[in-house]
Amino acid sequence: MSEKYEAAGRETVRLTTQMVVIAALAGVVALGWWIFLADGDASPGNGARKRAGATLVLVEPIKFADDKVVLRAVGTGEALKSASIHPSVSGEVIEVSFKAGERVKRGDVLVRLDSKHQLLAVGLAEVAVKEAARQVKRLQRLAPSGAASVARLQTTETEHESARLRLAQARASLRDRTVYAPFDGVVGLTDIERGDRVSEQTMIATLDDRSSILVDFNLPEEFAARLRSGAPVALRPWTRREVVLAGAVAELGSRIDPVTRTLRIRAAIPNKGDAIRPGTSFDVQIAFTGGRYATIPEVAVLWSRDGAYLWRVTNNKAEKVFVSIVRRDKGRILVDGPLGAGDTIVVEGVQGLRAAQKLRTEPFAATVSPTPSPTGKGG
Repeated sequence: MSEKYEAAGRETVRLTTQMVVIAALAGVVALGWWIFLADGDASPGNGARKRAGATLVLVEPIKFADDKVVLRAVGTGEALKSASIHPSVSGEVIEVSFKAGERVKRGDVLVRLDSKHQLLAVGLAEVAVKEAARQVKRLQRLAPSGAASVARLQTTETEHESARLRLAQARASLRDRTVYAPFDGVVGLTDIERGDRVSEQTMIATLDDRSSILVDFNLPEEFAARLRSGAPVALRPWTRREVVLAGAVAELGSRIDPVTRTLRIRAAIPNKGDAIRPGTSFDVQIAFTGGRYATIPEVAVLWSRDGAYLWRVTNNKAEKVFVSIVRRDKGRILVDGPLGAGDTIVVEGVQGLRAAQKLRTEPFAATVSPTPSPTGKGG
């Protein structure tokens, strides 16, 4: 019986020893795996590695760029001044004094209408004025002696004034028989010929002052506050895209269109050589330059419930910096925040970082900036 108990005891000791050995081996394996993780990639997807208590991250120095946006729109050109010429009265055309495409000056005669009756009316009115003036002088000599009453003199003076007004009216009617150019410009095509009868509704021709061309276009309302008269504008005629014309904003609309949510803008361009015709369509480009902001890769920006942030390297430690997004630009982001020249930000290895975490840094060689500048906002 004692031999049986001794055998069972030896079996128990053997099993206990095996379990201790297995537990020891498991501990060794776990310790080795922990060391491997501590010495290997902590997060293979984000490029961070920990060695000697510091996390390896890829960084780049802060660069700054102007917030420059170029907007494009379609515009239509019109003459600096433009008019459709109509006669003031009806009548028969006796003279057409211009040719299509001809340059005229203000006050030049364009068309004359038959004015025989108006000339007669002017002549009769002139005679009436002379006669009334003669009667006034005669009564003025007689009135002091009592040979003519004061009342009669006053009546004659009134008739003289009426005659003068009728003469002015006759001369105005005579002037209306001639059509003059209201300003300097180029006359358009006409269908009017000598002998035609015209009325106030008949268009004689168009007249355009093409010394400058005005181009109307629309821009989104969000840029309304940034627009100023005199701002430079680049214009390309759609039929001659290789030509770039320099213009400037001349006028701004007074209100936002409630349907399109755009503001109407008018630019002016000099028309050297009279090369541009009213009605020409343009590809309009206008650039807006705002403040100067840090430009960083998109992968460097993280988000939290408090907003966007990035990691700055300060004394070889991670520092969280909250920023506001200005706009995106070709894989990079313009941000506004407490950043300055000489700062370095983490580009890869941002996931899992903690404030004040020790860092080892290497340059992020893949960084490409469209318009980088090593200077800060003040530069």
